Amino acid sequence: MLEVKDISARVAAATSPLRIVGGDTKRRYGHVDESLELLEMAGHAGILDYHPAELVVRVRAGTPVTELVDTLAKENQVLAFEPPVHGEASTIGGVISAGLSGSRRPYAGAARDHVLGAGVVLFDGEYREFGGQVMKNVAGYDVSRLICGAYGTLGVVADVSLKVLPAPEREVSLALEMPLIEAQSLVESLTRRVSPLSASAYAAGVLSLRLSGLESDVADEQLAIGGEIIDDVYWRQLDSLASFQGASQIWRLSTHALAPVEHDYDRMDWGFAQRWLVDPATAPTSSQGHWTCISNTSPSFGSMSLLEQKLHRNLKQVFDPNGIFNPGRLGEGVA
Repeated sequence: MLEVKDISARVAAATSPLRIVGGDTKRRYGHVDESLELLEMAGHAGILDYHPAELVVRVRAGTPVTELVDTLAKENQVLAFEPPVHGEASTIGGVISAGLSGSRRPYAGAARDHVLGAGVVLFDGEYREFGGQVMKNVAGYDVSRLICGAYGTLGVVADVSLKVLPAPEREVSLALEMPLIEAQSLVESLTRRVSPLSASAYAAGVLSLRLSGLESDVADEQLAIGGEIIDDVYWRQLDSLASFQGASQIWRLSTHALAPVEHDYDRMDWGFAQRWLVDPATAPTSSQGHWTCISNTSPSFGSMSLLEQKLHRNLKQVFDPNGIFNPGRLGEGVA
């Protein structure tokens, strides 16, 4: 078992940059320098505290996502942000560090919205706790939120405290064949009012929806919408990008739900706010939104404005002045 003291010792003794990995299932995200010395977190696993009545779980970063999800399921509870699982080795620390959320994200919030606190090993090897549970935040920085999506560039995430929620009483997934404009209209109408909608995706002329909530609410909405019932595994495959497994380049556009549809997308989900292109002939562009390239050869988080670059560099200087944590992962000259 890898202990916090072991992680701290490795960081304190580091004289060259470290590549921090959990299950190493997200190497297609961002720039990975294979030459760096590895700091593997998979051995730092296990649930530290779990209080079902308080809807809080504290877990070591190297804990497999599936293990945590199964533990919560025994108490009829879930992680509301529905962490994607990119393989059996996928860890909760990797999910939080990458800031990844699943299909429920537009309707239940992002990963960072459910992080209550975190234990982080800083550049000097010291372990510090941040967040609401321990009330030891650094003035001016919400560190437990900053680590979400930082890809390990600000410190080594050792453990996280997460808010959990009761599992819905009933869930049902539906598929409806319809034109794009009708699909957009239906999703918008469900989003604008109180409804049990918890996931949506559109591909090849088919709108897929998931309804979650009280038995009566789901039954009433299902009757009103109609459609064919599909297996809930659809959403796990969608979130893990399993349907894009053979692609060499996957392009993701993060935009807003009502943005113009400017390409023949392979899939659109998150209420049409997340759009995907697989192996396009040329790098895509859009008048609205931000592109990410997920690739085995040339992954990229897209271009940043000068202000965004400055903010990233300033944060990196504060949290990692010696440049030892995953340098270059977010892009050359950024962090």
